[in-house]
Amino acid sequence: MKHPYLRIVAKHTFTLFNLVNVILAAMVAFVGSYKNMLFIFIAIANTLISIINEVRAAKIVEKMRLLSEQNPTIIKNGQPVQVTPEEVAKGDILVLSLGDQIMYDSVVEEGQIEVNESFITGEQDNISKKPGDELVSGSFVVSGTAKAKVEHALEDNFINKLQNDASAIKTADSKLFILMNKIVKYISYALIPVGALLLWSRFRAEADTATAITSTVAALINMIPEGLILLTSSVLALATIRLSKKNVLVQDLYSTETLARVDCICLDKTGTLTTGKMTVHDFILPDGTELENPSKTPTPAEKSFLTALEAILSNQLSENATTKALKQKFLKTAKNRVTAQNVKNAQISNISEIGEITDIIAFSSDRKCSGIKTKTADYLMGAVEFITDDKDSIKWAKSQAGDYRVLALSKNQKLLGIVRLEDEIRHDANEIINYFYDNDVAVKIISGDDLSTVQNIAKKVGVRDLSGIDLSTEKRHDYSKLVKDYSIFTRVKPAEKKSLVQALKKQGFTVAMTGDGVNDILAMKEADVSLAIGDGADAARRAAKMVLLDSDYAAVPAIIDEGRQSINNLERSTALFLTKTVYASILAVVFVLLPFSYPYSPIEMTLLNFTCIGFPGLILALEHNTERIKNRFTRNIMEYSIPIGITVSICMLALSITSHFQNFSRYELTTTSVFVTFAINLLLIYRISRPLNKLRKSLLLTVLFIMLIVFVVPFSREFFEFTFLTEYGLIATIVIIVFGVILCEILRKITKHISAKYLTDVQP
Repeated sequence: MKHPYLRIVAKHTFTLFNLVNVILAAMVAFVGSYKNMLFIFIAIANTLISIINEVRAAKIVEKMRLLSEQNPTIIKNGQPVQVTPEEVAKGDILVLSLGDQIMYDSVVEEGQIEVNESFITGEQDNISKKPGDELVSGSFVVSGTAKAKVEHALEDNFINKLQNDASAIKTADSKLFILMNKIVKYISYALIPVGALLLWSRFRAEADTATAITSTVAALINMIPEGLILLTSSVLALATIRLSKKNVLVQDLYSTETLARVDCICLDKTGTLTTGKMTVHDFILPDGTELENPSKTPTPAEKSFLTALEAILSNQLSENATTKALKQKFLKTAKNRVTAQNVKNAQISNISEIGEITDIIAFSSDRKCSGIKTKTADYLMGAVEFITDDKDSIKWAKSQAGDYRVLALSKNQKLLGIVRLEDEIRHDANEIINYFYDNDVAVKIISGDDLSTVQNIAKKVGVRDLSGIDLSTEKRHDYSKLVKDYSIFTRVKPAEKKSLVQALKKQGFTVAMTGDGVNDILAMKEADVSLAIGDGADAARRAAKMVLLDSDYAAVPAIIDEGRQSINNLERSTALFLTKTVYASILAVVFVLLPFSYPYSPIEMTLLNFTCIGFPGLILALEHNTERIKNRFTRNIMEYSIPIGITVSICMLALSITSHFQNFSRYELTTTSVFVTFAINLLLIYRISRPLNKLRKSLLLTVLFIMLIVFVVPFSREFFEFTFLTEYGLIATIVIIVFGVILCEILRKITKHISAKYLTDVQP
């Protein structure tokens, strides 16, 4: 039982629900009435679906490996030695070089490297690390070599703690599924005492053991809406299949329902609102000159700016989105001055205009700039306030920002010019944002980027509330207050993203989280439903409940529509299933107390379950319906299930009394009972199908046709134990049906009044 899949099989197989079904099937088999055992197949189907769903979830966890499989190198006895991850201990010296993933929280002892920490910040900027600087496990070495001292054992490192948190499987947050499971659970508990009493009363009232047992089993299986869970799983599975045709991978069966209920969505800027790429808008010199089309004979100011830009770009140790955008634009702008090969090659050490390069300054998140040094000058590129002390230059550069990100160039602290860049907005971002607002979904943006940058992008894509806060400005946060006061959160770390989602959930929101990077995983796992894009980080895709394989958020409305269709139709179909539970529970208690014959056999209930519940429930559940969710589940129970359930119970009691005094045969009693129950259930199908369309009219006619064929064809009539009615039986059937229709209408009006008054907006 150590294998996880065996534990999953055992968990869903050895349940009280299955035990009850097995016992009931064994009782029927004991008396040789094998055809009355058909109900056991529904229990088997329920079990298989539950096992399959959890096995899928377990496989996702198995795939969630944030650390790539590699053996680290440490210094042992003065020599570099490759060891397994488990062999590395606190205090060991790691040898790090280009391409290595840092597996341990450590401190640089010797050398200098650049690392990518996008899993923390969400941004792709590379950070220079020198002796004394901390290295966070999970980051990658993008240039240089270094030796670093291990600070923690493997299991205590940041990346391992993150993986453990992210790997936890959350139970399905399906309101329908949870409620249905509760109904089945409580009824299963009630079956034990009710079944014992009912079996005792049947032995007292029935003439033989076989009849007593089959009638008891019929009463008990009627109490369980076992097909309801099967229908729910099947409908959501079909929604998953339809979404797969739109290149949406659904990794959690119930996430379509949850997404349809979402009233707050948290968006990460990079990869969701933007593509992660940047474009250069223009170059501007301090005198206002734009360098979109430089002259063939550039001025000294133009030449100085272009030369500095060429030198810095040519000598960057690594590339990020900013440098890629600059190189692409620079090649077009200065094509007469520099070749593509020059710009692409790093470490060009001698450019005649600036002299010999003596040092390369790698980008650092602390100094917010990169650059080069020569014997006579320092050339820097970065945030303007970090590359010059001239207040007038800083003021001018910031005044040029507008909706763009400003990158400045300087020579010996003198501003040479600025570059205005912009994030590439996803083509469907504005449409999706408007869709959320139109559907009463609050929009929150959570990002690791700069506040003004995110606010500018949010404005472009149509976010209506631009109130924001930089979380790096304070160490402690009241997240409950923050999510009330702001809609944009920046400089957010992974744990803070998770805390923001938790705060939103505590305020009653059903929260969706989008993301594309490892830094989003904790929040994605905490959210009620999570979406990742296909070209995002592999770990983010595996953690998400849904993956947009085309990386196109235009699929989100289709997902919500699928969820709405499933929920709206299932809320309507549950009325059919719970009607049977209502009247079966009432009849089970009544026939414990009365010595009359129970009006059904298991095989006849199987027929009724199919014609009045399973088949129409499935057809109605698959009908196109994308209306907003009305949360009418409780009202549906009140307005449909209870009136019909009580009506059927009273009619069956009246029919049993009539049968007792008119000496109906066993087969005549069950035949009249099936027809009366069918007629009243047909009324229910009609009511929940209004207004009638072609599909719903066809459904009513098909159900009538099935019952007619079953009764007319000799083989099926014999199989289901039907018989032709006597004159008294026919009269009793017609009278009780008419009485039932009138009674049901009265009860429906009463319950509708009660539900409208006391159950408005009650959710399951």
